[in-house]
Amino acid sequence: MAPTPHFFIYDSRCGLCVAFKDWLMDNAKPGMFESISFDDPRIQGLLPGKSENQIRESAHVVSPDGRVLSGHAAILVALSASWWGRFLRPVLSLSFLDPLVRFTYTSISRNRYRLSCRLRDRAT
Repeated sequence: MAPTPHFFIYDSRCGLCVAFKDWLMDNAKPGMFESISFDDPRIQGLLPGKSENQIRESAHVVSPDGRVLSGHAAILVALSASWWGRFLRPVLSLSFLDPLVRFTYTSISRNRYRLSCRLRDRAT
């Protein structure tokens, strides 16, 4: 029987989010993560009690045991999918770095559409 995956919940309208989701799916062990867009109807079942605004505010990971991690905490879990991320995660999880990691994630998340457009414009 296959292990229950983590669910990585992301914004499919954001180029940065899609790129991270693609990286995650390419680097995770098969079956470790399942990616689900904010627009997927299963969202309410995975994130009960969260409003649509709370859901769309940041990325989320739902662990196999049902624990929900959001924002920078979700990204740290997703980083564990790669061999180098397993080394990077403990460093980024140090308590004195938490405010910096949280601030960085929040800043990127709030500006993700603008940043995605800049990256897309540079690529063309």
